[in-house]
Parts: sequence; structure tokens; C-alpha cells
Amino acid sequence: MSNKIQTEMNKIEIPKELSKRSRIGIDKAKTEVGKSNNKKWLAFAAPGLAAIIALGIAGPGLLSNQPPVNHVIQTVQTSHAFDVTDPQRLVGWADNVFIGKVIKMSGTSEERGMLETQFKVEVAESIKGELQGEVTVNQQGGYDGKKLILVENDQLLKEGESYLFISRKNEEHDFHTVVPVYGDILINSEAHKEELLTKYEKAYQEEIPFE
Repeated sequence: MSNKIQTEMNKIEIPKELSKRSRIGIDKAKTEVGKSNNKKWLAFAAPGLAAIIALGIAGPGLLSNQPPVNHVIQTVQTSHAFDVTDPQRLVGWADNVFIGKVIKMSGTSEERGMLETQFKVEVAESIKGELQGEVTVNQQGGYDGKKLILVENDQLLKEGESYLFISRKNEEHDFHTVVPVYGDILINSEAHKEELLTKYEKAYQEEIPFE
């Protein structure tokens, strides 16, 4: 059985567009199948090689909700095509503006060389757009091994907390990507929630469309 799995693993062609980190992860998965005689490992590997490829792409530790011990924070700066501090312009750029509660982290990905983290969010109130129920919010940054990457020091979303989200739809992945800092505002009280609702409902009425 082990030789058969090894043969199938060696048939996998690693796409050139994958990052170096992802390629290393897949190569390591191939090697481990060849070395392991553990029946539990083989039972995991045999049902689908795609699962191992996904593990290689995600990288070690990225799908854990628990932060690594003694992690190192790395802050990344970015630029924007408009003034994200202006609520009218920010809402004009967005497909959706809504209040939602974070249920859990659901995955990670790498888009144009940038690590991103996805969260399942329950929509509570919608200001712009018609989102309902559970959606996937996509936030730039996340854990890469023992390194925590934060875009403009935008802290990762926390399970159980409610936020005002300002997002744009990623049709390919069905994600709702938020603007760092200004697109995921933590709600700290009912009064704060009402204040944000008033502010962004007004911004929606006076929005400046992004062109």
C-alpha cells in the first residue's frame, strides 16, 4: 500500500505559480509518505491527494485558531487607490457595509503574494447591500508558522466579537474582503454600535462612488 501511495504522490506536478513556501510543503508531503509506515498516516493520505496539496499550500500552523507560542509580529504597510479615512469614499468603494459577529476562523490563502485569513461571520444588520446569514469575511494578514503578519497593524478578527465591516466581494472565492483598519471596526458597546450605524448610514446616503 505504501509503495502505491508513493507512486501516486510522485505523479503530482507542482504548478510553477505556487510560492516557494507552498512548493516546499508539497515536496515534504511526498517525502513523508515514502518514509512513514504508520497505518494512521496512510489512512489519512490514501483518501485524497488533494488534501495533502492543500496542506502544503496552507503551510504549517495556519489553520489553527490558537496563536503560536512566542510568535513574532511583522507589520506590513500598504497603499490605497483612494482615501480610506473618508467614510463617504470608503462606502462608495464597498459592495457591502454591515454589522456581523465572528463565529470562527475558517481558512487561509495567499493572494498576489499576500497572506490572508478567512472568517465565518453571522450578519446582524446590513447598511449597504443585502447580505444575510453566514458569510466569509477575508482579512489581509495572518499566522505564518510562528510569525504573525499584520497589515497596517490591523489586528486579526476575534471569535465572538462583533464588528462593522466594509467589504468588497471577491467573486472567484466568494469572499468579502475588508479594508485593513478602516473596514473592520470592533464594536465595544451598544452605544458604539448605534454611533457606527448612524455614521455609516449617513455615509451611504452621501457616498462617493469609486471609479
